[in-house]
Amino acid sequence: MSAAARTAPATVLSLDAQAGRLAGRVAFVTGAGRGAGRAHARLLARRGAAVAVVDIDADVAQATAAEIESEGGRAIAIAADITRRELAEQAIHETADRLGALDIVVHNAGRMYSLTGLEATDDADFDALLEINVHAPLFLTRAALPYLRNSAAPRVIFINSQWGQVPDGHSYAYMVAKAAQLGLMKTMAKEFAREGILVNAVTPGAILTRMVPDDCVAGEQAAIPLGRLAHPEEIASTVAFLASDEAAFITGQSMAVNGGALVVGA
Repeated sequence: MSAAARTAPATVLSLDAQAGRLAGRVAFVTGAGRGAGRAHARLLARRGAAVAVVDIDADVAQATAAEIESEGGRAIAIAADITRRELAEQAIHETADRLGALDIVVHNAGRMYSLTGLEATDDADFDALLEINVHAPLFLTRAALPYLRNSAAPRVIFINSQWGQVPDGHSYAYMVAKAAQLGLMKTMAKEFAREGILVNAVTPGAILTRMVPDDCVAGEQAAIPLGRLAHPEEIASTVAFLASDEAAFITGQSMAVNGGALVVGA
């Protein structure tokens, strides 16, 4: 697939038209050095939020933060392995210390996975996917609660997957981890609703990132009624909506952004 084909169309790149809607807020985005996480961080910054760009890779975290600042936004880079509780907690506290608050937590970080059936599922792979999809968000959200309770518009947003809702019979590790993550999201939403902390998930289908190799794009888009994969910026627009005041009465929900991939009969 050509590089041009992976470039978001102009209508997608103009999603920063609502600049300023998140002014004064601070966002914490994991896995934000590249791919969809980078798009989330950039769009939140374009909407006015100061952003902590969190990634296990220090170089890509710094590159994304520098890109945001070159566009007139405010960002810091934090390199951390968020599957380690003490490092996850440290990243949250560093964000609040350096940016002055914490209003929005975006659980975007993920990892590559294997398409395997039950008998071929590797125990280490299973554990690693649970760590990044369940343990890390638990550590981070728990550490963020004191700051979110002081926010006028606290938000926790999970980047999940359509396969967390409808398994395809492959990759037990990925499907189970994403399903467990949705359970975590709903439980948090129920517990913290009375405090005004809104917790939701975005459940994309296939996205044009390095997670989908060029030789797999045609097969993936064949299953999507709209006939193409999502651009990262299109997922980011839903994240920005859930972070906004327009979403003030939405919690415990899974927002599907999949081009109609799970429409019955499609």
